[in-house]
Amino acid sequence: MSVATERVIVENQGAFIRVRRPAYWIYVACLIFGLIGLGRVLSPEYSDIAGALWGSIAINAVLAAVFLWILARLDLFESEPVTVRAAAMCWGGLAAVSFSMTANDAALVVLAELNDAEWARTWGPAIAGPLNEEWLKALGVVMLVLIVREHFDRSIDGLIYGALVGLGFQVVENLTYAINFAVINPNSDWAGSMTVTFTRILVAGPWSHPLYSGTAGLGIAYLVTQVRRPMRVRVLVAVGLFLLAMAMHALWNLPGVPGLDPRLSLPLVYGKGLIILGLFLVLYHFAARAEWRWFVTTMSDQPEAVVTTEDLTTMRSLRSRRKARNQDAKRWGKPAGHLRGRLQRELIRLAAILAREQRRDADADDAPDVAAVKRNIAAIRAELAELNDPAEVDEATVAPR
Repeated sequence: MSVATERVIVENQGAFIRVRRPAYWIYVACLIFGLIGLGRVLSPEYSDIAGALWGSIAINAVLAAVFLWILARLDLFESEPVTVRAAAMCWGGLAAVSFSMTANDAALVVLAELNDAEWARTWGPAIAGPLNEEWLKALGVVMLVLIVREHFDRSIDGLIYGALVGLGFQVVENLTYAINFAVINPNSDWAGSMTVTFTRILVAGPWSHPLYSGTAGLGIAYLVTQVRRPMRVRVLVAVGLFLLAMAMHALWNLPGVPGLDPRLSLPLVYGKGLIILGLFLVLYHFAARAEWRWFVTTMSDQPEAVVTTEDLTTMRSLRSRRKARNQDAKRWGKPAGHLRGRLQRELIRLAAILAREQRRDADADDAPDVAAVKRNIAAIRAELAELNDPAEVDEATVAPR
C-alpha cells in the first residue's frame, strides 16, 4: 500500500562552501597545508609499500563505514548534511593530523630535554598526544561553527561533528602507523602494515579519537547553542568537557605497568577502554534526553490530529520507534509498520521545520512547508486508520441457515 506524499526539503543550507566567510578560506588553507605536510612525510616510501598501504586503506574504510553507521543512529532527530560531515572528517584527517605530527615531534624533543629520551618515549604519548591533538581537533568543530553556524542547533550536533573530526583523525593516523611499520618491518611490508592496522582497530578502535573529539564537540556546541543559560555556565561546561576529552585521551595513552603479568595486560587495556566508552555513553545519554525534550517542546502546540501523546512517547529513542513499528506490523501487517515508519519521519521533519521558523521569528502556521508536512501526516494517518479498522463480516449478524 502506497501513500502519495509531498516532497519537502527541510533546509536549503546543505552546501558547505561559504566563499563570503573568512573562516571558510582559513579552513581551506589549513587543509591544503595538511595535505602538503602529509604528502612530504608519506610520499618517499609510497612506491615501495603501495600494496600494503592499499590493504590498510581498505580495512580502515570498513572501520569508517561502521562508525558512520553508528553516528547516523546516534543523531536521533536530524540528519546532518553530507558535505558538512565530509568537511568535519577532512579537517580531522588532513589538518589535525598534519599539525599534530609537527606539534608532537616538537613536544617529544622538549620532554627529552627535560628528562631523557627514554622517559619521553614512555610518557610522551600520554602528555603530548592529549595536549596537542585534542585542541587541534576541537578547532575543527570551532571552524564548522564559524562556517555553517546554522547546522549547530542543539548540543548533540557538536557531539556528532566532533566525533566525525575524530574519525577522520583516527583513520589517517592508522594509515601513518601502517606506512611506518611497513617500512621498518624486516620480514615484509604486508606483515608490518597488517599487524599494526589490525592491532589499532581491534584494540583502540572502539574507544579512540571519535569519543574524545565527540566529548569536546559536545561542549563547544553547548556553549554556542544553549543561549538561555548564563554564559558562565556554558563556558564552564565547554571547558570541563574539553578537559574530560584530554583526560580520556591521556588515560588511553598511559604506559603499561612495568613488570605486570602479561596475562593482565589485555584486561587492563580493555578496562581503560571501557571506562572511556562508559563516560562517552553517559554524556550521550544526557544529550539524547535533551534532544527528546526539544522535540516534545517543539511539537507541544500541535493538535492531536498531527501528533499524539503516544507519538511523543514512542519518538524518544530508536528502540521505542522500532517497537512501535513492530507492534503495528504484528497487529495489522507489514504495510502498517511501514506506514508507522513514514509517519515518524514526517514528524521529525515537521519538528525541524517548526524549529527553523521559530529561529526566523516567523509564523509557523503560514509556512508552506509546515502545511505540506501536515498534509503528509494526515494522509499517512488516514491510511493507518483504514488498516487498523478493516472491514470484517460480523458473524453475529449473519442469519442462520
